[in-house]
Amino acid sequence: MHTPSPTFGVLLLSDAPWEVLAERAKRAEAMGFDTLWVGDHFVNPYAPKGPWFEAWTTLAGLASATTRIRLGPLVSSITLRNPALLARMAMTVDHISHGRLEFGIGPAGAPLDYAMLGLPVWSPRERVDRLAENLEIISALLEHGEVHHRGSHYVIDGAVVAPAPVQRPRPPITVGALGPRAIELAARYADAWNTYGVAEGRAVTGRLGHEEAMAATAARCALLDAACERAGRDLSSIRRSYLSFRGLSEPLGTPAEFSRFVGDLTAIGMHDVVVYWPADADGEAALEAIAREALPDLRPAPHTHVEGEQ
Repeated sequence: MHTPSPTFGVLLLSDAPWEVLAERAKRAEAMGFDTLWVGDHFVNPYAPKGPWFEAWTTLAGLASATTRIRLGPLVSSITLRNPALLARMAMTVDHISHGRLEFGIGPAGAPLDYAMLGLPVWSPRERVDRLAENLEIISALLEHGEVHHRGSHYVIDGAVVAPAPVQRPRPPITVGALGPRAIELAARYADAWNTYGVAEGRAVTGRLGHEEAMAATAARCALLDAACERAGRDLSSIRRSYLSFRGLSEPLGTPAEFSRFVGDLTAIGMHDVVVYWPADADGEAALEAIAREALPDLRPAPHTHVEGEQ
């Protein structure tokens, strides 16, 4: 079974002035990170009354400020947008970025998003049901350009998305999923699955310590394996991505500590690691040290062709 090469990403909280966010994106690209992500909430979940830029318009700006790094929402909230509109937004950012979009999507559920937008609160079951319809609608629009959909939650009558996205058949989809039903959707629709170290649900108060987080993630990997088998899917065809709280509520650590952390994730089958852009100068120095001293050794060495090798 082919094992995908690891990638390393940074998530930017959209609470800094625009010029600072753009500079951080350029620095992440210069450091050699593979992916750049933004969170998608109506307000900053950690400081609701503070500054906060909207995710997809931020991504469009960051796409124009960078040239190589892949970028996307981790993950886009289905609470905030109609799925047909979201597909058109994704197509637009894929063009602005010249084909660098990573399209993250998840079942959402941030309480403040419902309250501040005057929306009814969806139950966990309804959120996953809606995610299934979102994935069906968005995949069809990005791949085929038109969709007719009549579901329990969305009725889409001949929606069209043109032009087609740069990436064909569509930009890669990352599904953020913690529970069994959402993980089933990742196995069915996603190019990558993303998870993080919390106990149950999505409450940030449920953060786990390192050993517990690794055990919970290993159990979720097993759920994904079983879901892929039920779907008749090769286990190696879906990337496994982990959003760490390092840089946010945990220190990034030294390069050696970060390498051990990545090794623990690799041992349970994860491929991609995302950390938060740190909030202070010491944290930024730690991020630069990790990029300089750890990432080159964590990536596989380039293959050298030997004469006579088939």
